[in-house]
Amino acid sequence: ARGSHWSVARGRMAAALGGGDFSDLREIKKQLLSVAERSRERGLQHSGKWASELAFALDPLPLSELPPPPALTEEDARDLDAYTLAKSYFDLKEYDRAAYFLRGCKSQKAYFLYMYSRYLSGEKKKDDETVDSLGPLEKGQVKNEALRELRVELSKKHKARELDGFGLYLYGVVLRKLDLVKEAIDVFVEAAHALPLHWGAWLELCNLITDKEMLKFLSLPDTWMKEFFLAHIYTELQLIEEALQKYQSLIDAGFSKSTYIISQIAVAYHNIRDIDKALSIFNELRKQDPYRIENMDTFSNLLYVRSMKPELSYLAHNLCEIDKYRVETCCVIGNYYSLRSQHEKAALYFQRALKLNPRYLGAWTLMGHEYMEMKNTSAAIQAYRHAIEVNKRDYRAWYGLGQTYEILKMPFYCLYYYRRAHQLRPNDSRMLVALGECYEKLNQLVEAKKCYWRAYAVGDVEKMALVKLAKLHEQLNESEQAAQCYIKYIQDIYSCGEIVEHLEVSTAFRYLAQYYFKCKLWDEASACAQKCCAFNDTREEGKALLRQILQLRNQGETSSTEIAAPFFLPASLSANNTPTRRVSPLNLSSVTP
Repeated sequence: ARGSHWSVARGRMAAALGGGDFSDLREIKKQLLSVAERSRERGLQHSGKWASELAFALDPLPLSELPPPPALTEEDARDLDAYTLAKSYFDLKEYDRAAYFLRGCKSQKAYFLYMYSRYLSGEKKKDDETVDSLGPLEKGQVKNEALRELRVELSKKHKARELDGFGLYLYGVVLRKLDLVKEAIDVFVEAAHALPLHWGAWLELCNLITDKEMLKFLSLPDTWMKEFFLAHIYTELQLIEEALQKYQSLIDAGFSKSTYIISQIAVAYHNIRDIDKALSIFNELRKQDPYRIENMDTFSNLLYVRSMKPELSYLAHNLCEIDKYRVETCCVIGNYYSLRSQHEKAALYFQRALKLNPRYLGAWTLMGHEYMEMKNTSAAIQAYRHAIEVNKRDYRAWYGLGQTYEILKMPFYCLYYYRRAHQLRPNDSRMLVALGECYEKLNQLVEAKKCYWRAYAVGDVEKMALVKLAKLHEQLNESEQAAQCYIKYIQDIYSCGEIVEHLEVSTAFRYLAQYYFKCKLWDEASACAQKCCAFNDTREEGKALLRQILQLRNQGETSSTEIAAPFFLPASLSANNTPTRRVSPLNLSSVTP
């Protein structure tokens, strides 16, 4: 009987949810308030908070339209006393005590709390044991003992179709913890169909989907919640354009005040390295929600990249005042010390973050970076590996592993890890340059050339790809192509108007001066040689070349009266065997270092 009652209720809910339809925001607000309440009753704090934050972004409802409290069944009434008592223990984190008083309860709500208390009790014991017995890099050996029993009991209920949306969610979490990923995905999809409003199930699904192909094969419920899920998963999968479009459409639909959406947009811009945009959105977010701690570690990463010490210091002090025992706070303080080059202290704070939450991805990766700075490669490798265990999509951890093995001079390993990083970030020039360097070390020069060229094509962040490509051409005696690369490089450097480290610019001018000299294009050669004189490391060579050019010109003038044919034109460039791609002389009038 309960099964049929549930399916009718589910049908009604599905009708109300309507596929991606935001026309009735009042109805959506009712659903959010109702699911926030139901989540809280079951101790699912984060899902409750998410729904409440989203509901807060919508206009308030009049009294007559507020959602009624969930109707109680006969079983709920029977379990009410035990549930009320157990819930108070549960809120005080006395999970075993809560589970003890809920034994034998039959109602959906009490049964969920019973199973969830047992699950959390196991997790708490596991974390306590991890923190007590081992250093931060020995994790992973301690297991949650309760999982197997929970799986057996929940799978019986699942087969008998007695689990509601929340029960299915918990069953999925247990399966995921036991590394049964395929089964977990199926169960989370089922949970999303049974209770589309529960954000927790969608979020778990996000963590298990590794690429766009997997996403295509999921049959997800056609509700407005799916839009939030897709925006989130696109951000995770680095499909930032699509994610930003989704978030924009959600803002247009009426969620413009949602701090959740604003923070997600900031994270998306952070992921595509649009640092200025991300910083301005985070600053805006802090004005709206000054005591917010979530995502502040991402904000601190941006301040770190920009080397904004005072701002990072202020953020660290500010978060410390709000709550110094939060993972994000520890990461922000770690970043602050790292920026001040106090790497031991920084690593200490990242370790503290991991004691608070061993599954916190950012801290593992950042700790890996600190160990790299301290030249402790084995600890760095372990930290990055943990980051990948938590989330296989973390390109920074794959990239970090590549760097560590590079230091250890193990290019085949490097190649594997850089490739993984490149698959996750196909348009990130840093991964491509790293790959190119690897191929170069392995003497696979054709592959290396492809990587450097692609890095230049996708927009080279560090402006190094062209120089590396030019040097490769130099090695292979392809002077024509090398010169082309150096010309492009110089044009790039001066067009972006940045004052860069002059090392490579001087290299480029030196090569071009010699190249034009060989081609006997004296004007271009002397122009480049004069540029060389502006740099310390190439000054002498530049002067020497200018003297030679002057000498040859004088000879040319004296002998040109005797020789009718133009003296300067080298045989290689005369009319009958012109090379296929003649390098256009570099226009230096606009270039002033």
